[in-house]
Amino acid sequence: MTHDLPKIEFKSAFELDIEVMTFAETFEKLGLSTSHDPFSSHRILFHLIIIVTKNTYEHVVDFKSYTLVEGSSIFISKNQIHHFNKELINAEGYCIIFNSSFVDKSHYLLSTLNLNRLFNYHIETPVIHQSKTDHDNLISTAHNLRNEYMFSNGFGKSQILSNLLNVLLLKAERTKENQSVKDINMHWLEKFTAFKDILEDEFANTRSSRYYASKLFISYKFLNDIVKTLTGKTVKAFIDDFVIIEIKRYLVTTSLSIKEISYKTGFEEPANMGKFFRKNTGFTPLKFRNKT
Repeated sequence: MTHDLPKIEFKSAFELDIEVMTFAETFEKLGLSTSHDPFSSHRILFHLIIIVTKNTYEHVVDFKSYTLVEGSSIFISKNQIHHFNKELINAEGYCIIFNSSFVDKSHYLLSTLNLNRLFNYHIETPVIHQSKTDHDNLISTAHNLRNEYMFSNGFGKSQILSNLLNVLLLKAERTKENQSVKDINMHWLEKFTAFKDILEDEFANTRSSRYYASKLFISYKFLNDIVKTLTGKTVKAFIDDFVIIEIKRYLVTTSLSIKEISYKTGFEEPANMGKFFRKNTGFTPLKFRNKT
């Protein structure tokens, strides 16, 4: 167990802000890691897409295990906690990683792509199974991404990769849109995404629902309506759940003391964090740490 939660940045073998690796290549690269244990929980500072093309693979995201079969994809968002399973070597597929620099450089393509469902793990499952894609699976697009990534001629490579990634994300978002609750106002989804982004940055400073509404220039009632419609929870309950997940991440993946975790998650007194955690989980922080 590390003293603090590893935060893994994007590092590519090529001078690109995207990497498309086979499972075998990914497994080999993971085995060479010296900065952290990729088979233990760590936070990623980039987006990761895993697409299975053969056999079965289980991947863990935020302490939950997801079973991926042939044609399944999982979308892991920047700042989420995950870890690889060593059974990766027994399956086939692709790991596609890209960072904010790639999105920024591809702004003319990706700026119109609203990924309000695809990487929004608070309201959507991160997995897409081929059976839900209406025969519009992502494997062929992933094959094309891989082929372009490995193509020896570098002319236009970044732009072509941008286009292909754009197609893959659009197909995935379309599947999510078909699976999701219908007639949800896109403006509401955008506001919820903005709320989530601010919360990720500032939850340790405040858990005030009204503060976040003011940052979004909307009323508390409007924010509460948005969150309740999309998640079934009030703003307060959603914020509390968010903080609980952060506390769990620190408890399970670091050796930080309860006092240190309290300060990191916005509590001035460890006793207050303990009461808050027990009220929401039924466990004291130490009991939760010891049972996992």
